[in-house]
Amino acid sequence: MRFAVRVPAIILLLVVTAAVLTGCNHGPAGVPPLTIAHAQAMQAVDPDGALSEYQAVSDHYSSSNRELAATALFDLAIYASDPNGYGSPASLHIEPGVAMTSGARKELADRKSSGLLQAQTALINLQQHFGDTDLVKSAAFTTLLTQVNDQIDRENSHLFTYKLIDALVALTGRKPAFSYWFALLGIAVLIKVITFPTMLKTYKSQREMQKMAPIIKEIQARYKDDPQEQMKKVQEAYKEHGVNMFATCLPSLIQLPIFWFMIDLIRVYQLHFTHGTFLWIGSSLAKQYPAYIGANLGSFDMPILVLYALSMMLTMKLTPVSDPAMAQQQKTMSYMMTFFIMYYFIVSRWASAFLVYYLIQNLLSAVQQYYFIYLPSKNNPVVAITSGGAAAMARPVGGTSTTATSPVKRTGTAPTSPTVDVPRPRPKKKKR
Repeated sequence: MRFAVRVPAIILLLVVTAAVLTGCNHGPAGVPPLTIAHAQAMQAVDPDGALSEYQAVSDHYSSSNRELAATALFDLAIYASDPNGYGSPASLHIEPGVAMTSGARKELADRKSSGLLQAQTALINLQQHFGDTDLVKSAAFTTLLTQVNDQIDRENSHLFTYKLIDALVALTGRKPAFSYWFALLGIAVLIKVITFPTMLKTYKSQREMQKMAPIIKEIQARYKDDPQEQMKKVQEAYKEHGVNMFATCLPSLIQLPIFWFMIDLIRVYQLHFTHGTFLWIGSSLAKQYPAYIGANLGSFDMPILVLYALSMMLTMKLTPVSDPAMAQQQKTMSYMMTFFIMYYFIVSRWASAFLVYYLIQNLLSAVQQYYFIYLPSKNNPVVAITSGGAAAMARPVGGTSTTATSPVKRTGTAPTSPTVDVPRPRPKKKKR
């Protein structure tokens, strides 16, 4: 049981930690001498190495010479987005006049797309970290940023995810203060409707696991000195009452592809999210506190991140603990996960559109958990009763508990004394 609970949590923690460490990476070390001229010379022999060299030059001079650091990133964007530069056949060492195979053409198309994304990332970094430089304030920067964004948008416009979100935005008239966040709400509700049957089964399993908690606690107390026998008895108890101890892991597996789907959806439509606003995002506060308040749904917003973290903790709090011995560990894990995710989003400065979507998702999940887990448990609570050192399970009827007419079935051969009425989860009948 503990293994089933810990493994998904540990895996998620490792993934988040790896992501955080990736976000903390300040780029390649580069090849000395770290100069723009050296990076330009590398373009003819090692296109990927040239991009790394530009980045290394920018990192190296980011504190001592900000204009030079900004120029290195700008030159990176120019070279990466140039179809005659990083995206040229020469970058793949294909001789002029030589017919390209289908594989080579695909590789060249991928290189052009990759170059555009790297150029866009470099330009965004310029805005975020070198916004005070003359280069970022120049018309050349604005022109290149517009060209790169338009090229990426044209490529993305053929994708299903782009067409989906664009159709929802167009449906409400492309209104900056409404259409964009409302489209995210529509997608969140649609995904909740699609996954509702699966989640309903999960909520049922979580309620059954909650009912099993006193029984598991009793087994753990009885066999605390024999872990192998304890695990065996726990498995037997779940099997006896027809409860699948792995059923609650299914939502985590379902959420992973949805997570990547939403990342892709918001990434390909991020240019248009810059036209959208939401509550304080895009208000006059964004000009007063640009480091914390997002100028639009395509930029980072700290208050939305805080609300997202609080909603995440709320959903964790409403999730019942299947193993009483793991209650404190689960609580600690929830705090750690929230901290790591917040730190990662702050470092990466993800678009607030993504956070708005998951804030809506968490609130919808909290409502579902409240109605399908919390209320049923509150109206029909499980109470742990101790009798002769053993934990049992009793449900008050009409506000008071009733006296048992027969003792509770116990594991082992030790005699037991009469206890409070303990209606346990009813074992499922075997099919004949």
